[in-house]
Amino acid sequence: MGDTEGVRMSRIVGLFISGTHRRSLRLILWLISFVLMLSGAAWFVAEQVAINMRSEIATTLSSYERLRHNVLSTFDVMDQRLVAEPCSPAFLDEMRRIAFLPDGINELLYVENGNVICSVNSGVFPHPASLGAADVDAANPFNVSFWLDRDLGFLRLEGMAGTIARRGQYAMVIPGQTLPATAPRWMDQELVFRAIDSRWWHRSGSPGIYLEALEHSGPALSNLMKGAFYQLSCDTAGVHCIAGRASLINLFSLGWATVAVILLVAGVLAAWVAQQLQRIIERYWSFEARFLRRFDKGSVVCAYQPLLNLKKDLATGCEVLARWRDLDGTIVPPDRFLPIVEKRGLTERFTAMVVAYAYADLTAHLPRGVRLQVNFNIFPQDLDAGKLVPIFAPFLTENTPFDVVVEIVETAEISPETAQVEIERLRAAGLKVYIDDFGAGYSSMHNLAALSIDGVKLDRSFAMAPDHSVMSTMLTHAIDLVQASGRSLVVEGVETSDRLNALKATGMVDFAQGYGIARPLLIEPFVAYLADHGPRPLTRPRLVA
Repeated sequence: MGDTEGVRMSRIVGLFISGTHRRSLRLILWLISFVLMLSGAAWFVAEQVAINMRSEIATTLSSYERLRHNVLSTFDVMDQRLVAEPCSPAFLDEMRRIAFLPDGINELLYVENGNVICSVNSGVFPHPASLGAADVDAANPFNVSFWLDRDLGFLRLEGMAGTIARRGQYAMVIPGQTLPATAPRWMDQELVFRAIDSRWWHRSGSPGIYLEALEHSGPALSNLMKGAFYQLSCDTAGVHCIAGRASLINLFSLGWATVAVILLVAGVLAAWVAQQLQRIIERYWSFEARFLRRFDKGSVVCAYQPLLNLKKDLATGCEVLARWRDLDGTIVPPDRFLPIVEKRGLTERFTAMVVAYAYADLTAHLPRGVRLQVNFNIFPQDLDAGKLVPIFAPFLTENTPFDVVVEIVETAEISPETAQVEIERLRAAGLKVYIDDFGAGYSSMHNLAALSIDGVKLDRSFAMAPDHSVMSTMLTHAIDLVQASGRSLVVEGVETSDRLNALKATGMVDFAQGYGIARPLLIEPFVAYLADHGPRPLTRPRLVA
């Protein structure tokens, strides 16, 4: 990963894993939850508004459905019952009988060659009245022509206009097409008369809503973003259409209290959801969760801290130390993840992983002819030769250039009797065994004498103690004690050149380890360190970094 990508990943991961971002993360989650809550509420309200609008429009359209039915049925009755001579007294009497049917249509006309000859209310015209060209011709499913907003002066209705419908030789004046006065206050409507060629005429209501509804047709929630809800419905014949518009201003003015309650409930629910989401995110992005997800995915890396052989003044060994690489590339020390390994019962798998990684590193990078002592720490609960020997098997081949040491920390969990049996089995397999952190914890002089170990590593507190302190004085005694036991001695925690020189002067310390010699190094820097401070290869010239 490049530097830029690494920085970007670090920032992204840091948002979730950094404690400093807790408040910001909760605010972001609350905002997201609040917006989602409002969106859900808005969707619900939008759907309810749309349902109510469709219901109101459908109720209004039903009256125009009835009007259309009455017009067509009246034409059917006229075709059946008007049998007398057109415009004769008997014919007019027949038309009057039809006009008195309870359908609201009471002006019937007889037409010849486009001219009105007679009507129910006017009788026979002295001069036929021409209808002119129809606004809507008869090329429709009903075979009915329409004249819209026609001056009705020829029917002695001066100053009035109306709609005339004609089928064949019969015509009628259609009652006025207006919206009911009972329309809801929160919705504006427009009634239009529409032809099959999409031409339309305003009939009633608020002009312009029909065009707006055509432009803003779509889901109710999308209309919400435009400040108003729109609905457009037509009767089954597609002749009468009603467009409805419910503006947010009107809705809020009538339901501001409801809006306030919705906002309050959404805010409270969003806070609760944000808290739950944050807990889930924190659990998912917790250090333990991140470690376990990446446990088997190459996130564990090995570092190698040189062991300085004080007798030869050369780095002839190393201690393998595990590290973990976090998502953002940060190298994490073992004190943070080893407790997780133990808690989750992953100690054996972890040891096997570290040993395998170390073997791959060293065999790939160590110069041929260099013999190296390699020390590994094992968990006290894994002191079982039957499990450990197969793990270390790659290091134990016949011509191996490695001397492998397992370091064991004495604990209350291990009895000396059990430990002795397993130590003997490990040594028989070709492994050396050291007691780690001697002088601290449960280590004792009795165990030093009783266990058949190969060496001892003194606890770092001895070497790191100030000069002339009690611990520094005890260091001398501890060295004498181990020397008397005949075991190899490693002193760790060597931080200064003065302490290193003092250990060399004793002539009784085999190895020294600490930051004063070298810090833990990744494989490439470690091999470079060996080229300068390690033994010369037996089969080829010494490498120089």
